[in-house]
Amino acid sequence: MFFWYTLLYTTAFLVLLPREILKRPSKLRKRWLKERLGFISKMEKKDKKRVWIHAVSVGESIAARPVIKCLRQRGDVEIFATTVTDTGQQVMRAFLKEDEHLFYAPFDMPSAVERFVENIEPDLILIMETEIWPNLLRIAKRHSVRTCLINGRISESSYRGYRKISFFIKSVLEAFDCMCMQTEEDQRRILGLGAREDRVAVFGNLKFDVPRPERPPEWTEKLGRPRIVAGSTHEGEDEIVLEAFANIKRSFSEATLVIAPRHPERFELVAELIKKMGFRLGRRSKEEFDDVEVLLLDSIGELSSVYGGADVAVMGGSFVDKGGHNLFEPASWGVPIICGEYMYNFPLSLEFFTKGAALKTTPERLSDDILRIFKDKDSKELIGKKALDIYNRHAGAVNKTMEVINGLID
Repeated sequence: MFFWYTLLYTTAFLVLLPREILKRPSKLRKRWLKERLGFISKMEKKDKKRVWIHAVSVGESIAARPVIKCLRQRGDVEIFATTVTDTGQQVMRAFLKEDEHLFYAPFDMPSAVERFVENIEPDLILIMETEIWPNLLRIAKRHSVRTCLINGRISESSYRGYRKISFFIKSVLEAFDCMCMQTEEDQRRILGLGAREDRVAVFGNLKFDVPRPERPPEWTEKLGRPRIVAGSTHEGEDEIVLEAFANIKRSFSEATLVIAPRHPERFELVAELIKKMGFRLGRRSKEEFDDVEVLLLDSIGELSSVYGGADVAVMGGSFVDKGGHNLFEPASWGVPIICGEYMYNFPLSLEFFTKGAALKTTPERLSDDILRIFKDKDSKELIGKKALDIYNRHAGAVNKTMEVINGLID
């Protein structure tokens, strides 16, 4: 079965490769292709354990931070990190130290993975969330490298897909030494795919333990109030948020909207949309904070702290069918949260809704629901408090996960 998987993967690789190369800046293409094919320099072996942490993109890179921080504190670990996306690279690079290594992950082809593993010689591979790559796991096992799935999750759609090839997935999961899952539902699903029960445990979500910044950025105080922060917006959502904001300005003329597109390549498009709709535009990258109506947060890795300066947070990815994003970033500040109907990617969104810690709305009702929160101070504080309570209740995943990781290293 590995042969057929590799054949299909390689075929898809050859078809998609030209597009993947061309969509990247010319100065990045050579490095991206070399690293993804496993052509990296041989790493001189130090008297330390080598831990390779793989985080596909931005969310996983942020969730990996507390684990990396704990590994640093050991003093006997050399850290290697990989991502798949360019934005993941930016977020990971901003956090890693100079003596820690960052690469693009190898394609899941035997030759690429083999070269990569032989060049870094890891003692342990930590795979974030749902990155189950058959050839990577098979080759790691062949080299006697321990592997652990951390912050693991299996969505319902992924579960249904994996079930169709469960006879193959079961053999892939055998390569994991341990699987630290986010929720009991994630545990149920991965056991249903054939994982060994003695290797699976529920430890919670590492994103809950991402340290909240000490304070919001000072520049947020230059913005008018009340403030709305629309985080991680996708194509089609910026228009929804801006139209709602236009309605809100009729009642709160000093209100400010901070809008943070999920993907940096959309920054310019959103800037043009803001100007087209007649708002005074400011850009974080240009430090344009005075007398703005809509601030474009065209920076990477700052959104979590900016939520601290919000009066209401609007969750991107939930008003179009993208599955939403991390509610715990605004919840950690006790900020009321408003979502659309698509929150299936966040495992505890239902708890937020049923306990009144977040509101679910539609594009048509968005402005009315924000206005209701602005006008009812008691309701605003209650929703925010409930959100903070849920955030605090689910903390502790890092310590539990590190107990397993330390055991595998030692």
